[in-house]
Amino acid sequence: MVAMLRLGLLAKMLVILLAAPLAHAAGTEAKERAARKACLSGDYAKGVEILSDLFIDTKDANHIFNQGRCFEQNSRFAEAISRFREYLRKATAISPADRADAEKHIVDCQALLGPNPAPDATGAIVPKVEAAPTAPAAPSATPIPAPVPASPAQPSATPALAQATVASPSGPAANPRRGLRIAGVACGAVGVASVATAIYYYTQAKSYSDKVSGQGANPNPADESSGKHAQTMQWVFYSAGAAAIATGTVLYVLGLPAADTGNTTAGIAPMFGPGVAGISAQGAF
Repeated sequence: MVAMLRLGLLAKMLVILLAAPLAHAAGTEAKERAARKACLSGDYAKGVEILSDLFIDTKDANHIFNQGRCFEQNSRFAEAISRFREYLRKATAISPADRADAEKHIVDCQALLGPNPAPDATGAIVPKVEAAPTAPAAPSATPIPAPVPASPAQPSATPALAQATVASPSGPAANPRRGLRIAGVACGAVGVASVATAIYYYTQAKSYSDKVSGQGANPNPADESSGKHAQTMQWVFYSAGAAAIATGTVLYVLGLPAADTGNTTAGIAPMFGPGVAGISAQGAF
């Protein structure tokens, strides 16, 4: 009965430990969605503010990249360049492809700014449009006006601008399933801690077993009771640890990008032997 009560208490502790990372991941995804909606609807100030809070909470430089995309979508190219450059300073471990993507956004924004950018009435810096050349003045009137040849077609007053790609603000390595991966890692950590605790009880059970064996025909009842208790707790923590590691592996696999899940393999197996007991988790991601 005591063992069952302790097992129930352990299960409740596992639920509490797993609920925190899952709630945090859900809150992060909700904020990312709110920032995306604000940027696409033109409220860039709100979108950038939400992304700032996300960066402070997670230290993920992709949120700085998303600030640049938010400014870029709203034709605030100077601010966008500043954010993309800050992203390159903060994200020191990004891949060459991600760095090239950020640098391309900087080049695109600089091209749209033009050589002499100037702010408009709202403060946004927009491309400077060169005025079209005016047609030459018509000759002065004469008593018998000569026919004036038609002037050639004048160039368009507004040159076509390269259209910035409008997309949802997502960093080059952003993954909407990141919350599941975080929860998987947390669950796996709980499982590893449970297995470590089980190994401790295993050593205690073995120690008491050796002690009782050396006491002959009249072993100490207290030592026998302590040994049985340690043996019971050993299997309780082994079971809880195996369940937590299995759950963490499943959550991590589900959180992988869709392009990678096809090549994902994972497995869990118990390890038993003379003086050894534990859980083996294997996987390739």
